Amino acid sequence: MHRHPGWLLLLGSGVSCAALFVCAGSPLIAQTVASEPAYRVTRIVHDRLEIPHQSQPLKLGQENEVAILLNGHKVNKIYTRFDYLDADGNPLFSGTESEATVTYHPTSDADVKVVPEELGKAKLHFEVRFEDGAVQAEVLETETVLPDEKPAKFLIARGAGPGRTSGTIYLDLSPMSNHATLGPMAIYQGAIRSVPIPATYVRFKLIAANEGDPPISIDEASGKITALHIGHALVESTFEGFSDLTCVDVMQNASDGGDRTNCHELFPAGMKPPESGIDLSKPPSKIKISPQQ
Repeated sequence: MHRHPGWLLLLGSGVSCAALFVCAGSPLIAQTVASEPAYRVTRIVHDRLEIPHQSQPLKLGQENEVAILLNGHKVNKIYTRFDYLDADGNPLFSGTESEATVTYHPTSDADVKVVPEELGKAKLHFEVRFEDGAVQAEVLETETVLPDEKPAKFLIARGAGPGRTSGTIYLDLSPMSNHATLGPMAIYQGAIRSVPIPATYVRFKLIAANEGDPPISIDEASGKITALHIGHALVESTFEGFSDLTCVDVMQNASDGGDRTNCHELFPAGMKPPESGIDLSKPPSKIKISPQQ
């Protein structure tokens, strides 16, 4: 297994790198080594950290407090990471490992704050580094659900990733360019980033000049748009009472630069047209929602 060079300084004799989820090439470890006195792992333990059963699911995109028991041992740092699972419990992908914010109590217990970014089943990994060099890792099986309150804003990404979230989607009838996938996202008050919303939670409506023969179709289970013939149409996406419009233009050649449109003649009365462009790839530290939105 590849080890980050910094771990050569951190691992004590006989300690297995494989037992620590932040061990393999972690940028967090590199940053820790560069900016702080070296933390020396002396041994792996199994009797210091306890995680009581989590009876309540976690809330998507919000800080959730997870109680842990430390049995009187002093902590250096705690790292967490989510592994997101499908409905059958099979791994989908892993979230980013990060140093957790911890609230300590007068007794031996504490609350660890975590922010899940996907709905559904998950495994929450903990790695606790104690001040004396001992390390313990534990896993909590949990589930993430929608928050009780509505989001502050709802918007649609162009394609599967959380990059540009508005502007016209240009398609043509070629196999390579005849489809795109909408990426619903929500921003909750106080959150530092948007979170993806599965298409199954969203209601999609096609708005076209000829409602009986629209130029595109949409799979409501996945948000995938498929071009049918030349023309343009709006997709109105609705979630928790919020709606966002996406203009889709099917052209002879999606990359030719001509026939640019934002479907202006199809806008429903009282709705805002698709915006010119938003980039959430580098979100601010706190997202501010203006009262009129």
